Amino acid sequence: MSSLADRLGARIRAHGPLTFAAFMEAALYDPQDGYYTTRAAIGFEGDFLTSPDLGPSFGRALARAMGELWATLERPPSWDLVEAGAGRGVLMRDLLAALPQERPEAARGVRPAIVDVSPRLREQQTHALEGRQLRWAATARALAPIQGVVFANEVLDAFPVHVLVRAAEGLREVCVDVEDGRFVELLRAPSAADLGWRVPDALPVGGRWETSPAAEGWVAGVAAALGRGYLLLVDYGADEAGLLARAGAGTLRGFSRHALVRDPLAEPGAHDLTASVNFTAIRRAAEGAGLRHAGTATQREVLLALGVREALPRPTGPLEQLRTASRRSAVEALLDPAGLGAFVVTCFAKDARTDGLALFAGSRGASREGP
Repeated sequence: MSSLADRLGARIRAHGPLTFAAFMEAALYDPQDGYYTTRAAIGFEGDFLTSPDLGPSFGRALARAMGELWATLERPPSWDLVEAGAGRGVLMRDLLAALPQERPEAARGVRPAIVDVSPRLREQQTHALEGRQLRWAATARALAPIQGVVFANEVLDAFPVHVLVRAAEGLREVCVDVEDGRFVELLRAPSAADLGWRVPDALPVGGRWETSPAAEGWVAGVAAALGRGYLLLVDYGADEAGLLARAGAGTLRGFSRHALVRDPLAEPGAHDLTASVNFTAIRRAAEGAGLRHAGTATQREVLLALGVREALPRPTGPLEQLRTASRRSAVEALLDPAGLGAFVVTCFAKDARTDGLALFAGSRGASREGP
């Protein structure tokens, strides 16, 4: 059977260069050889770490957040808790384990569900959540109308991006061609007329800019599926101003075994491809789909507001001292302002209050609007 690289090469030779977005879509989600459909490796033994891989503290803190959002929704006796892109299922497992301690009433009425397109990851989620009554779906629409909370940790960065370059002669799009058996970049006219207005005027000549209509469309799709409640997103990235501060360097990169891949175009499907999230574009898409902004802060600010340090038990013996020290180390990694602590947490509401949410207490990005 031919490899994904062979098939992509044949496709390019037959029909011309691919946009980088089309190349990335195939590299991550090809049914036979896509990274997320067949090879995704998350955790210490995989290609990259996420916050839940550091222990249960992240899930416990989010359980507090979910309990608060449930209370803000006037404590419905039955409510949906939907995780999009649940990875290995660790976060949902930890959250559901902590929820009865944080909000027993909320735990009694929760209806957990996972939205994921990866058969490989669904198997791992089933194992992690064995014994739990969950629903699985490929799209949020299949669960509509969702009454409760949809959350996604490091999902937006996995959507394909178009890569644009401001050249001296005007805007150009990065495409992928084949040359001497290798995939190479080729600049062409933008593949769609609307890509032009997605690039800030302040991008310098020679600067690169990633944009993800797919991620924005996904947010709009979740908004349509959400009857009443909240959408909570956690990811690495920045607002438009923060991304422009990179002076046009771009954020596209590949990861394998916790290291940057030298050539992101090489061996499609064998490693992760990602780009930092433009949260200005995400907010624009969310509000355009009828959601209201409820707050934005760093992961450090949110976890501290949720009392992530206070949740650690007091050690009673030598073994517990070691366990507590390990947990404290994990918590500090979650709060690291130069690492996971710098991740962005943003929340949107539909037919629900946006002001005074505890998870944004003390942050400048908290909403002060009424219900």
